[in-house]
Amino acid sequence: MIKPFVCILIVAGCANAFMYKHPYNHHQAAVLAHEPVVPVEFVKHTTSPAFRPASFLEVMEVVLDCFNTLRIPLQRFPSYLSGIFPEDPETKCFLRCVAIKLGVYCDEKGADLDRHCVQFGLGECCENFSNRHLVCLQQNSLPCPDRCTAAYKQELCFQEPIAKYLDYHFHDLVGLLHQAKCSHDLKMLHP
Repeated sequence: MIKPFVCILIVAGCANAFMYKHPYNHHQAAVLAHEPVVPVEFVKHTTSPAFRPASFLEVMEVVLDCFNTLRIPLQRFPSYLSGIFPEDPETKCFLRCVAIKLGVYCDEKGADLDRHCVQFGLGECCENFSNRHLVCLQQNSLPCPDRCTAAYKQELCFQEPIAKYLDYHFHDLVGLLHQAKCSHDLKMLHP
């Protein structure tokens, strides 16, 4: 049970370690509005050559940015870092925010299978990755009451690879925590 303990420590004190800026733009502003959404016609996207997957540090920066922007209750942070996303309005908008900022989802086209593979597939063949997730995406592209729910339904198709990605990088997370602790510059999440 060390993972939840470390996650709680991060909430309590190392947000600053993740908050430096990068020369690449993975952090476009996302408008989080609740309005009816038409179904997304799913098309297998081809990843543009301009897409660069975010490093784990950049992913954590995006996670913290969305977490703070949406003012999610602190108790949810450890479950999010474990890849568990309960069905509530805050979590739905959180997943939408993260996916849009990472460039793996957009409201107009839905989830991009190839980009999800490159970002969260941990080197898996993208054809196999796509085959495993395509049916789920097609089933979850029905009309939704708002944009956050539409994104949430599609992003849940990737819950397994996201959880594996976070688990794979757990030691990086511990290293970032140690770095923040040693820097003596520990800031709180949305103070």
